[in-house]
Amino acid sequence: MLKLSTSLRLAIAGAAIVTAHLAVHAQLPAPALSLRFASEQVPPGGIAQAKLFVTEPMPISTATAGFNVGGFEALAGIALTSRSRDALGVAVVTGSRLALSVLSPSGTLGLDPDYPVLTVTGRIPADAPIGARFPLTMDPAAFQFTAVTGEIYPATFSPGSLTIASNINVADVTPGAGDLAPGDAFVVVGRGFTPSTRVKIKEILAPDVAFVDASHMRVTVAQNAHMHGANIQVSNPDGSQAKYVSYQRTLPQAVSANPTLHDAVPVFADVDVTHALVDVSGHTTGLGLQNRQASDVIVSAALLDIDGRRIGEASVRVGPRRFLLLDLSELFGVAYAPSQTVQVSASAPVQVMGVAVDAAGRATPISSR
Repeated sequence: MLKLSTSLRLAIAGAAIVTAHLAVHAQLPAPALSLRFASEQVPPGGIAQAKLFVTEPMPISTATAGFNVGGFEALAGIALTSRSRDALGVAVVTGSRLALSVLSPSGTLGLDPDYPVLTVTGRIPADAPIGARFPLTMDPAAFQFTAVTGEIYPATFSPGSLTIASNINVADVTPGAGDLAPGDAFVVVGRGFTPSTRVKIKEILAPDVAFVDASHMRVTVAQNAHMHGANIQVSNPDGSQAKYVSYQRTLPQAVSANPTLHDAVPVFADVDVTHALVDVSGHTTGLGLQNRQASDVIVSAALLDIDGRRIGEASVRVGPRRFLLLDLSELFGVAYAPSQTVQVSASAPVQVMGVAVDAAGRATPISSR
């Protein structure tokens, strides 16, 4: 009997769901989309996550949204979670404002209301006073969510909040992405842990949890586990608890001189590849690379003209758990045009995407193929 890979089964299942939605809704106006931010409690100097949920399953194809992350001292990362693991985006950060553009090629973003479609992670100032409250909201004039039919969803939104409290906190999970086999372990990093701290993972049954110290809990799994998007909850006997969505946070390796790309944060699909193609698009095109591995990866890139001839080449060493986003002219040292393609080959699996910037400076993601 032919056995399908997990990724292929996910893709087939996602395609079937989207097809069903298209068949049912082809002649009907898009239903209303309801969004909400979860409310969180976080200690001064702790890591907070702003988690955006859909309240009912709705297939989202594209989205744009504006947020204010004024409660964060520094942005630590952004992640998208979709059933087919193919959702990607780009966020342009200006001060405390974050403008996000999202693409879900399979249209399976928004089909799991128990999982946030978007998670924005940041650090709270160490001097934030206990009891302070920071709203989590979106700019109603700047968000738009599109159905797989191309129609714009009428949307409602419920804000959340970040409240500063003396609370247990999860700062990170290592590794935050990838697949674990039975017997493998990951570490929950945070503060306020005790030998009585409990760790629950929604996707993992009966994990073996060991207290290491006040900042570390070690979790060994007894089954296969996919870490990107895993829902982790820690709690203490005093009733304090914290929830964290796992993904591999990385640091920037290089910064573009292009004004828009300089302030842009690529949000990669949960897919690692050794070969990819990215179409050149927009007034400006940037190439994004992210290495979630614990060692360096050598990436070779070639700029191809419409006939497949190489007109530029570059080699980049991407450090462990680092990302970069560069204008193609910075990468190849030559001019480029929308009819061209970037060919990528890597010594180990990396994440690859493009960013298109139009003449008005608006950035949108380009999915690799």
